[in-house]
Parts: sequence; structure tokens; C-alpha cells
Amino acid sequence: MRILQATTARGWSGGTEQCFLLAKYMNEFGYETDILTLKGCELDERAKKLDIKTVYFPNTKKFSLREAKELAEILENYDVVNTHISKAHWFVWVASFFTGKRPKIVYTRRVPYSLSKVSLLTKYNIHTDAVLAVSPEIFENLKDVPFIRRKLHYVPSGVELDRFSPGIESSIREEFGIPEDAIVITNVGNFSEVKGQHILLPAFKKLVESYKDESFYLLLAGRDTRSEKALSMIKEYELEGNVVLLGFRRDIPQVLEATDLFVFPSLNEGIAGSLLQAMAMRKIVVASYVGGIKSYLKHMENGIAVEPGSVDSLYQGLLKGLENLNNESMKENARKTAREFDIKKVTEKTLQLYKELLR
Repeated sequence: MRILQATTARGWSGGTEQCFLLAKYMNEFGYETDILTLKGCELDERAKKLDIKTVYFPNTKKFSLREAKELAEILENYDVVNTHISKAHWFVWVASFFTGKRPKIVYTRRVPYSLSKVSLLTKYNIHTDAVLAVSPEIFENLKDVPFIRRKLHYVPSGVELDRFSPGIESSIREEFGIPEDAIVITNVGNFSEVKGQHILLPAFKKLVESYKDESFYLLLAGRDTRSEKALSMIKEYELEGNVVLLGFRRDIPQVLEATDLFVFPSLNEGIAGSLLQAMAMRKIVVASYVGGIKSYLKHMENGIAVEPGSVDSLYQGLLKGLENLNNESMKENARKTAREFDIKKVTEKTLQLYKELLR
């Protein structure tokens, strides 16, 4: 069985990471798995470091008939093609009509948004053999949708537990001059409206003002966390001395190891991989009770749930988080929860589905 994991995403995101991890572990399990991506992007560079073969989309700006045929020649070399983003699925779907030997096409659905009628009648209906929902909420949203329900499966995104393991060495505090006795609160997510940093900053401001004798630092890691918009918002709340903008980082386990409290104020989520990574690191987490997070975050058992979009609810959640910084039971429950999303188990479940499709 030859497998191709595909995405057109240029930047790093949860979906891109899952594409990468599935290729990594499928190869480790003895299944030849390549990645279809864009030349020179972050995914391409990471794949090369692990000697994972990459092939490239002919074009992602203007998809012509010639380019569809070029992509079809690539697809013919594989038994299964798993797409991880809508644009990639569209290109693969179009190219599939020009293949002599068509592979089984699997689309992993990572967002809870509604589908257009055109998409339902075309790329989700014809030549798409399976649709994978990464969270129970996405599965529920799709289970009664025509053309999809008969090919719908639930396979969550996974966490690389070996990498996100408590007790690793970290020099993040030294790198940014953060005192050892300071309380570090961390958010990992691309800086955008849906990720909720505009809710986090005023809530964090209230926290700083409420505990004038404490030293607080907020670490923001992810794409565009060093953007003009991010800098402007931090200045607006007069938090220049308390917020550290990390930008895009490849050492997230080390960032989390330096963290006391993890916060995730997203307004909408598929599965929230970075939240699960923090839980794997046995961190106290404060997160919006939204989307796929609802399926695993249990308030005051393995973390603290707050109302999405509410500054006051998030502030109260941060206070509750501070009260529970030494709650070892909550930390261990968080790690146990993350184990349920072990990427090795997810890979095995995905491979089993591929085999069933080929049979």
C-alpha cells in the first residue's frame, strides 16, 4: 500500500502537523507514505529532515488542465491519497478524473463550518471515498448530510506523546530573561480573530492589575504573533513589559515546559491540537468550551472550561487556574486525556480505514 498525505498549506497549522505526523508514523510502521505539498514550505523542510519523500503540486494559483494532468500522473503512483485542507482536496479531486488508475481519496475535515451545495454535489460526492471528521462535533454536523453520511468516519487528530513529555529541558526563561519565580502563562495559536487573543489580552490585563505583587508573563507563540496587529494590541493594553511575542516556534515542547498555566481562548475549534499538547505536558489549562474541545475537556477534572468570547469568564478562569497550579490530580488527568489521542493509535486507526477502502 502506497500512501500520499496532501496539503496546500504554506504555513504551519494543526492540519499541516497532522499531515506530517501521519506520514512520519505510517513510514515508521512500514507503510510507504509520501507528502504532496508546496516546494520550500515548512512542511517540505521538515519532511526532508526525516527523509520523508515529498512531491509537489504543479501549481496552486491557477489550476489549469495541463496542471491537472500533471498532478494525475503523480496520483497514479499511490493507492490512497489523504487530503488535509479544502484547496488540496479540490486539486486532487479535479486531477482524479485524468488518472488511469484512480487511488482511493480520503478527505480529513478539520473545521465545523457548513458545506456549500456545489461542494456537496462535486468534490464530496464523486471520487471521494471517505470523509474523516477530527472531532465528535464535526462528525455530528456531517452525519445527516446527503452524499457524506455513508462515507463518514471519526478519526481524531493525534498528539506526539513522546515529544510532548513532562520534564524535558527548557531554556525559554533564560532566553527571554524571565525570572524563575515569575508566573508564565502561554497561548499557542496563530494570531487571528478566531483564536481569541483579543479576548485574552484584556483578561490578562485584569489579572496583572489584580495581582500587583506578582510577576506575570504572557507568552504568545504562533504565526503572526509578532505582527503589527499584535504589537498594536499589546500597546493598547499597556502590556509591553508583560507580553513576550515568540512568533512561529519549532520548540513548542520547550515553551510549554517553561509554562505554569496554558490558556486557549479560541472562538471556534476542530480539535485544538495545541491544547492537547499542553495537557500532554501535564499543564493546568484554561480553555474555551467550544467545538471539539467539548469532547474531552472536563471542567475542574482535567482543566478549566470558560465561556468563549467572554473577557470576564476568561479572567475568572485564569484566577481559577492560579488557584490550581499545584493540583497534581488535575495535571495527571490532563496527561491521561492526551494519551487517548496518541498519534500512534490515530495512525493505526487511519491505516485500518485505508485497508478497508482498498478491500
